[in-house]
Amino acid sequence: MTAFYISQSVKNMSTDTLFVIGLMTVVSLVWGILAIPRLRTRLPKIYLIARSWWLMLVALCVCYVIAKIDNSQHGYPYQWVLIAFFMLIGLRGCYEIKRVWSIYDKAGLISKLQARGLQPKIISDKPKSVLIHSYTRLNLLDIIFSSAFISLILSLIVLQQLTWQREQYGILLFVFFASQFNDIAQYLCGRLLGRKLFKRGLAPTISPNKSIEGAVFGSFFAAMLAAVLGHWLTPFSGWLCLLAAYGLAVSGIFGDLLESAFKRQHGIKDTGTMLAGHGGVLDRIDSLLIGVPIFTLLYWLFG
Repeated sequence: MTAFYISQSVKNMSTDTLFVIGLMTVVSLVWGILAIPRLRTRLPKIYLIARSWWLMLVALCVCYVIAKIDNSQHGYPYQWVLIAFFMLIGLRGCYEIKRVWSIYDKAGLISKLQARGLQPKIISDKPKSVLIHSYTRLNLLDIIFSSAFISLILSLIVLQQLTWQREQYGILLFVFFASQFNDIAQYLCGRLLGRKLFKRGLAPTISPNKSIEGAVFGSFFAAMLAAVLGHWLTPFSGWLCLLAAYGLAVSGIFGDLLESAFKRQHGIKDTGTMLAGHGGVLDRIDSLLIGVPIFTLLYWLFG
């Protein structure tokens, strides 16, 4: 009897809810395995990355599940929870940008990064009096990066509203998965294949650690897996899922490089220390910067 009720409950669950449960299960298992002392000692960075990814996923999935609570009389009265989550990311990201622009605040950030071994020692020839309440002069890259980040937050809110209105909830999850899994796929492919086929890095002056192999093979595998899941989560055809997934993966590379250029210009390794293994919120969502606004616009016009 218990098995029957469980079976009926599973059948009544929507595909996006099953995806959320499955994704959280897989990520939790991976993090649990990496938490084994021997593996944690051998792979400390990967462990921290998995932990940060798990924490962000928990926050996103909890907000998503709450936003999906259906009230037959009032529709989805808790959509604001997911919107509030995106706005909190936006506020935190704006704070990180402002901290980088402020020379005094940036000095404090650099000290934090250096204390954790994430930033090389930098000897400043500027007197302390100049650093207090002084801001860097904005240039074109600062404006482009800041505009891309604001566009991202607005696009996430618009995409959530569109998917709820059209009752195509899985599209939001598909976009997140296609963009974020690309980061992991690139990292793993870069570790396994980096500099074995191409001597030159992907963008050595902007991000020396990124390899062409990681970008090419990582985006390919990420797009393939996302396309399979997209066929399940979205109303798109197989080819359209693959095209969208690959577009999100490739644009994720450019978003990552845009943020890397922004950080290199300001002489910092990470935009924060909030997420161990990743850095700040901007370091975590950089792969969304370009692809999500473009996808949202196309989905709004042609979806």
